[in-house]
Amino acid sequence: MMTPCRSAFAALALLMLATPGRTQAIAEDAPILRLDCGGIGLEESERMRAEVGMHALTVFFSTTEGGWVTDVETQVDEPLSGLRAEASCGPIGQVDVPTPGRYRISASYAGERQEHWVDLAPQGGARLSLRWQE
Repeated sequence: MMTPCRSAFAALALLMLATPGRTQAIAEDAPILRLDCGGIGLEESERMRAEVGMHALTVFFSTTEGGWVTDVETQVDEPLSGLRAEASCGPIGQVDVPTPGRYRISASYAGERQEHWVDLAPQGGARLSLRWQE
């Protein structure tokens, strides 16, 4: 005779064997477009600058006079695939893309909007400086 614990274990093992597609669906990741924002404070700024080569794109937000800008409404998208990431960013934003391609960077600050198209690749190390009048 089987103990209740062994019965439950056997039933669980049979259930797992009966649904092989379930574990496969969890293992497959959907492509992810990521936008991380930061760079406030010397330590965080230095870390993000040192990691430029680990990301597809690093965006620097500043004024034309050289001051740093925060709270920039930023959006990165790839219209053909429908991938999109957005955040309030600054003074540094780092973008990770799932595949090489042409991506649109849109940023709004103090009522002024900028839009740039850039060719990006995972860990490509590209840089983009966005500047606004003070």
